[in-house]
Amino acid sequence: MPYIIKKVFYGIFLSWISLTVIPATAYTKGSQGIQTYYIRFDLKTSKHKISNGKLTMVPAERDFRPENFSQIPVNGLVTASPQEANQTIEIMVKKNAFIQILEQKGLKSVTTLNHDTIISYEGIVLTPVAIQISSYDTNLHGFPYSAQVMFAPLAFPDQWWTKKQQFKIKELLNNFFLFFN
Repeated sequence: MPYIIKKVFYGIFLSWISLTVIPATAYTKGSQGIQTYYIRFDLKTSKHKISNGKLTMVPAERDFRPENFSQIPVNGLVTASPQEANQTIEIMVKKNAFIQILEQKGLKSVTTLNHDTIISYEGIVLTPVAIQISSYDTNLHGFPYSAQVMFAPLAFPDQWWTKKQQFKIKELLNNFFLFFN
């Protein structure tokens, strides 16, 4: 009987390790060194009413990306209780800052189907983001913040490889015609 208890305990312990410790270390190691992210905000409206918004953030490829980043200042307010954890407030600030920048400076595309419309805003950000969060403001019921984000408007990360190939072909053709001049 003790062998079975030992085996069950060992199985539970390994399950706990695989569900908590390994994903946490993989997450921190996987995000180290990534500085460029493709971000996209999809705002869905149904029958002329906003139904939901979705922010997506994906590591960007290094091969074909713009070099015309500009630093954009963002100011806003995060509505939260004074007891909210600092890490949660920081995540909310980054999300709000990214959405605000995308709506102001991002590339915009509109897709419609029947009575549903999806407005997409796209761009690239460089991390880390400089954030300054003020203390809780009782009049506004939230935390005022300011952020400085390096941003460049860019769309369609799934076509970056194709665009890179098109650029190389164009460059080869230009060099070929320069040879005959």
